[in-house]
Amino acid sequence: HNPTEGNVLVCSDVDGGCYELVTFSFNSSTGGTVTDGKRGSCMGPAVFLGRNRFAVLDRLQRQIVVKNMNNETTKRVQPPSPNVEALFDGGASGRLLLFAEDRVILFEVQSRRVLSEISARKLKNIVWSPDGSKAALLCKYDVIIVNRQLEQLCSISDTVRIKSGAWDISPTGGTANELFVYTTLHHVKYCLPTGDTGTIRTLDNAIYAQRVVKDQLFCLDKEARARVLSVDTTEARFKLALANKKYGQVMQMVRHSRLCGRAIVAYLQSKDFPEVALHFVREPRTKLRLALACGNIEAAMECAFTLEQQAAAEGKENSRDVWSELGNEALRQGNHQVVEMTYQR
Repeated sequence: HNPTEGNVLVCSDVDGGCYELVTFSFNSSTGGTVTDGKRGSCMGPAVFLGRNRFAVLDRLQRQIVVKNMNNETTKRVQPPSPNVEALFDGGASGRLLLFAEDRVILFEVQSRRVLSEISARKLKNIVWSPDGSKAALLCKYDVIIVNRQLEQLCSISDTVRIKSGAWDISPTGGTANELFVYTTLHHVKYCLPTGDTGTIRTLDNAIYAQRVVKDQLFCLDKEARARVLSVDTTEARFKLALANKKYGQVMQMVRHSRLCGRAIVAYLQSKDFPEVALHFVREPRTKLRLALACGNIEAAMECAFTLEQQAAAEGKENSRDVWSELGNEALRQGNHQVVEMTYQR
């Protein structure tokens, strides 16, 4: 889609591959009109190279063919690999991403230079973020997030074939261009540039994601009917805020969201945020361990007293190891009053 000129390239696998250039014109008084499409053959997708030109892959000679808006050939360029299978948008004017021999090549058409390349087995599609800063390479079983220089930011693998994906474009919340939502046969999942991933919801039937706005997923079903699904991206937003060190937003989500469970606690511990995990835990022994890990003596003392009362109620001996652990941490912090108290228990 070329929004500045109102052009759309429609591609199909019919007859070995073809494209159609459709032009829309908009008028406030008469409404919109559609110009008859200009057609041609190609291999794989056809993509815009700039405001008034587009590129297709010649399926016989495997050359990059540059055309103007009249569908006239202006240039033919030999690709850096003779086995190019498809070309995709390069994220900037004059650039293409070429898929050849299980690798993606960032190619500049004018200078005919290879700028970068990355391995990507069984590539299916490439989805650019709205600001063009990142791209998601959708492979058969993998999602690879790269920056505009084709440098890998993260890679995640799935056991089920990946169907589609879309970037979040929410105007608020800090997830635009950072949260990538993808679909498999039975699940909607998310992936962050940090490498964090998770499941958002299950599906009864396969869908094809087109756009994510806040908690809505706009998609197509197998019959090409437009649908809107509700999705809860709270967990993804929480992890993103944590990665970006937006601790005010993190604590607000801790207080007002429904985040809970061992998985979140384990995640926070693995990322060295025991002080945040402390807010999710109610079990006193686990809470004691987290309190000691983040050096919160007051919370640790509260848990130690609770454990002592529970042991007394059950007729068990006082747990000396609890007070010993608390005493060691208090000694490390130089809190002699707490150290003295633990020795007396």
